Amino acid sequence: MDDSIREQVALFRFKLISPILAEPARTQNEYFRQQAGKLHGIPHYGPRQIALSTLKAWLRDYRNEGFDALKPKARADRGRPRRLGAEQIAAIEAKCKAYPHLTVRKLHELLVEHGQLGDPPVCYNTLTRYVREEKLLPSGARTDARKRFEAPAVNELWTCDFMHGPKVIVDQRGKQRRAKAILCAIIDDHSRMIVGHAFSAHETVSVLTIVLKEAFLAHGLPKRLYVDNGSAFSSDLLASACARTGISLTHSKPYDSPSRGKIERYFRTVRDRFLSILDEDLTLEQLNDAFDRWLQEDYHHKVHTGIGTRPVDRYNASLAHVSIRRLATHELDELLLVRHERVVGNDATISFKGCIYEVPAAYIRQRIEIRHPVDDPEALWLYDAGARVGRLKLVDVRENARTFTPTRTKERLSFSKNEVTP
Repeated sequence: MDDSIREQVALFRFKLISPILAEPARTQNEYFRQQAGKLHGIPHYGPRQIALSTLKAWLRDYRNEGFDALKPKARADRGRPRRLGAEQIAAIEAKCKAYPHLTVRKLHELLVEHGQLGDPPVCYNTLTRYVREEKLLPSGARTDARKRFEAPAVNELWTCDFMHGPKVIVDQRGKQRRAKAILCAIIDDHSRMIVGHAFSAHETVSVLTIVLKEAFLAHGLPKRLYVDNGSAFSSDLLASACARTGISLTHSKPYDSPSRGKIERYFRTVRDRFLSILDEDLTLEQLNDAFDRWLQEDYHHKVHTGIGTRPVDRYNASLAHVSIRRLATHELDELLLVRHERVVGNDATISFKGCIYEVPAAYIRQRIEIRHPVDDPEALWLYDAGARVGRLKLVDVRENARTFTPTRTKERLSFSKNEVTP
């Protein structure tokens, strides 16, 4: 009951006793007997009959203590059920804090089983009412709950992410400009070794694929790759590469960077221990060289507080007890090829990235598949039904003019002899 309601009740009581405040006792008794036989509409309580002794008590309290004495008294156990004592409330709150996923029904069963609800035990409805009023159990399960984990060996789990770094000097179309350097890094969950890394001016699938390719060549293939939901990590090229190598590709929940805590903590180390002492006006190549030296001289060879040893030592210790899956360079090149489709023109050519390439005449007016390494878009290969046919060459108009005759066009194979795959 709030103060405004208590005020209204006190005013009602005063109005009821005010007519006989100055009357003698005989008149008071006669008046009270008349009122006791009536039905009164009391604020908050509704229609009620009032006992004669109650009316006399209101008059006595008002004369002794004034108007405030007519206000209803607050309960001494206000805010908690009458049957719940201090020990029972403490037990309920402790259980709710330790097990926030419990239902009230299960909570009641546990408390009764442990004898923490008294004898006889507090009923289920009383417990439900108290838990809901105090909001001891959340209405839904927590979505941010997580447990600390660690992969049991190297290459069991790699986590990859991008970090925005300082501005550096980059060369673009023969002109130098300043651009933000973005670090792509891969950390091995067990050893905390950085198995792949590169600063670049972009956050694209091309950059990611180059870093992954170098990591696969140097450290083998991981069992699981854990990434976020960025465009580079959601690309078909990454999904296809993982599918063909048997790597489990797992995406974290959107906007859930704490789930990638190890790589995020590593980025903090990069900012604190590397970028903070970095010289300004570096080129992108100089930044990558300095970062590689820092990894070898500092990070990999200093004791990591999370594992209690140096990352390089833990990596080598685990490496002796696991088998590493590896792919040859040509297998990785084939695996990480970027795919495109083009329609061959009537002159047996296609256009790709502003350049004109020759295609065998047999493919005129047909849709073909072309592929190239992610780090070399000029190395363009023709594929037919998934099989590599050969490497395409740029059109040489002068050479074509020498082989052209008015009566017959000499068909030429568009591949060099050493570039045709048998």
